[in-house]
Amino acid sequence: MHSVDVLIIGAGPAGLAAAIRLKQKDKGLSVMVLDKACDLGAHSLSGSVFEPACLDELLPGWRTAVGSFVSQMRPVERDEMYFLTSRSALRVPAFLVPSGMHHAGDQIISLSRLVDWLGQIAIKEGVDVYHGVSAASLLWENGAVKGVRLVDQGLDKDRKPKENFLQGEQVCAHTTILADGARGVLSREYISKVGGNKNPQVYSLGVKQIIRLPQKNNFGPGRAIHTLGFPNRPDVFGGSFFYSLAPDLVAVGLILGLDWRYTDLDAQKELELLKTHPLIARFLKDGEVIEAGAKVIPEGGFFALPKLVSQGAILIGDAAGFVNMEKIKGIHYAIRSGMAAADAVVAGDLSTYEVNLKAAGIWNAMHQARNFRAVFQAGLFIGAPLSMVQRYWPLRIGMPKDHMRTQKGACLKRTLKPVIDRERFAFLSGTMHREDEPSHLIIADAAICARCEKEFQSPCTSFCPTQVYERKAKAIHISATNCVHCGTCSVKCPFENITWTPPEGGEGPRHKMM
Repeated sequence: MHSVDVLIIGAGPAGLAAAIRLKQKDKGLSVMVLDKACDLGAHSLSGSVFEPACLDELLPGWRTAVGSFVSQMRPVERDEMYFLTSRSALRVPAFLVPSGMHHAGDQIISLSRLVDWLGQIAIKEGVDVYHGVSAASLLWENGAVKGVRLVDQGLDKDRKPKENFLQGEQVCAHTTILADGARGVLSREYISKVGGNKNPQVYSLGVKQIIRLPQKNNFGPGRAIHTLGFPNRPDVFGGSFFYSLAPDLVAVGLILGLDWRYTDLDAQKELELLKTHPLIARFLKDGEVIEAGAKVIPEGGFFALPKLVSQGAILIGDAAGFVNMEKIKGIHYAIRSGMAAADAVVAGDLSTYEVNLKAAGIWNAMHQARNFRAVFQAGLFIGAPLSMVQRYWPLRIGMPKDHMRTQKGACLKRTLKPVIDRERFAFLSGTMHREDEPSHLIIADAAICARCEKEFQSPCTSFCPTQVYERKAKAIHISATNCVHCGTCSVKCPFENITWTPPEGGEGPRHKMM
């Protein structure tokens, strides 16, 4: 058994910002960060256009520092939005774009590289950062969080101990900071116990590729493009983004609200369909996909925030739901929430965390966008104008859980044969799992799968971006080694029949530029 002053679960921007801030404030604190990825940034994925002012407070002078992350940032010089139909593109005038979606002056970054950079700084500050360590559950004592229990290692497919079996240890802490991201196993356990949210958390699925272009290309540097419309149907929330990571590198992504009604929607195929649009095809001409990944994005907003503090624990970043869909941003909120949590720990009063969030501007920004996502339940053409005025509506607009919106018989029936299929997408994510370990994806009741096949045509065989689920011999076959840890299956199964559990540490995707 290990014991520390502060235990942080998750080495993302939120967790690492909290760790750095803790050591800046009190060198004597023992601070440990546990992360299931094989290395810093390997499970980190975002768009991402970044508001970097939060780093000025966390790391004064960082802009002149020497390092790969700082040198590889690209300022947004051209900020554009388009509405796409299947064959045409309409440039949206700047005055019609909501103020929060203007990105001039922001920085285009790789979240994987930001996390690696922050992790190295945390280590230099004296933080103990451990990679490849999966936490299975929280330790509770009289309603208080006392630490975590780690995943058992060395089990075979039948969950029987092998010769190298290691029982999961316990790590105890005076304070546990949960920064395990959207659909994090421990944050879900915490929220299910303490509650507090008025609306259920809802999600989008983001699928992303890094594309290498010829040196002479049609996209150019310093460019950020967002689109609405094609390939999304008007009743599917979301849009796409295209960001210049370098003169010859473009980050391409498609976001789709997981409350879609279609039983056969394949997000990876939708991304490939987007790339066939004449405007997009011109931008990406002769490009090569060199990396891919997917993750769910918490977008329920202010009314979906759970109780953020309990005895011994604090929720931060995506684990708490700090994403503002009006701005399509969450990284700077993650960093600021990590700093706010650290300040509360050092002050010796966790209840000051929410006061710190308000001082950091997070609370007000989330409140202003409180009904932004909810108005799009009515579809794009009604939701878009309502989104411009939703902050003036004083009441809460309710939202059901995403899986409840799946509709029997609703099908897209796409005929496109994608250039990058789901198996290739999994390969490009670098995902790896031990072949002979137990599946970390658990189907609770096979009989429910048979019912799901009859009523909904087994949506899991479509919605998983890496084809983890396939119907074989009248049963659902799980290829857990293809899992990119996006979390979609635990959100979108119509019967909530799939549980995502943590595999052994060090497994999953191996992102480098996402």
